[in-house]
Amino acid sequence: MLRLLLLSLLITMQSIGHPHGTSFTERLKDYKGKAYDIRPQGKIVVYLFLSPECPLCRNYAPIVQQLSEKYKGVQFYGIISGRTFTKLQIGAYVKDFNLTFPVLLDTDKEVANSLKATVTPEALLVGSDGKEYYRGLIDDWITGLGTKRAKTTQLYLDQSIRNLVAGVPTVTKTTPIGCLISNY
Repeated sequence: MLRLLLLSLLITMQSIGHPHGTSFTERLKDYKGKAYDIRPQGKIVVYLFLSPECPLCRNYAPIVQQLSEKYKGVQFYGIISGRTFTKLQIGAYVKDFNLTFPVLLDTDKEVANSLKATVTPEALLVGSDGKEYYRGLIDDWITGLGTKRAKTTQLYLDQSIRNLVAGVPTVTKTTPIGCLISNY
């Protein structure tokens, strides 16, 4: 039984890359044109797939900003995939919600496809070892498209970051709910 559990854990812990390269473009630019190397490079990284017009992304913007402030040693990257939004629209989203972490353009959806992101918002937590430790919902507020709880009871992303930072990593996954990532 223990052997089966360990095998399951190893299969679940996907590696997105290593210090010598990743399977996706390692540099993305923000709406101002500044380039960022988005590989983990020895630090914990949260990739947040976002959309400026997705109502859920707008609702979650203050929450993910608070998380980025709470976990100063963790690198947060907002990623907007596809060609739907202009740099001006992305800049307005960043400014409207006072986002201080980089919000980057993945115009060819190379990163979204490589990391198998499907909706916005979708969170992916990667350890300093390049392994995936969490994927899915930010919390349990949303129960389905157009439905939500009166009060959040599970802070999935926050708990996963807390565990990883504390040196007690757990591999978990939830099914993200949100707007499909644009194909344009």
